Amino acid sequence: MNKRKSGPELGVVNVKLVDAWIKERNNRLDWLEYGHNNRINRRAVARELGFADSVCTQNHGVRALLQAADLLWFKSEVEDKVAHEAARERAQVRSSRVGHENSDLITRVAELEAENRQMRRELNAVKKLQAIVECDFAGFRL
Repeated sequence: MNKRKSGPELGVVNVKLVDAWIKERNNRLDWLEYGHNNRINRRAVARELGFADSVCTQNHGVRALLQAADLLWFKSEVEDKVAHEAARERAQVRSSRVGHENSDLITRVAELEAENRQMRRELNAVKKLQAIVECDFAGFRL
């Protein structure tokens, strides 16, 4: 007589199936074929093992096994992406800061050039006055 299994019994069977599936992936080293967005593609696992997609989220044992496998198989890739993102953000901040400093330096150079032109005009005026004084008061030196 073929007896149908109850929900809890099916849950235990599904946990065993997923555990065996994970062990097989570890032995074959082919888990990347099941990866999607740095985690295991639950739909592909459910189809391959012959149970509903909802088992991957509703069965606590299956969910825990898949999450552990996600961390084991795909954690380094997530960490690499996080590290790259952090490095990119630091580079953007540094670039923004350097751009602001360059803008300040350009403004300061323009101010100094204007001041230099003004000083040259004043020096030329003083030289002209000195020439007039030297011509009109021959024999007197300032």
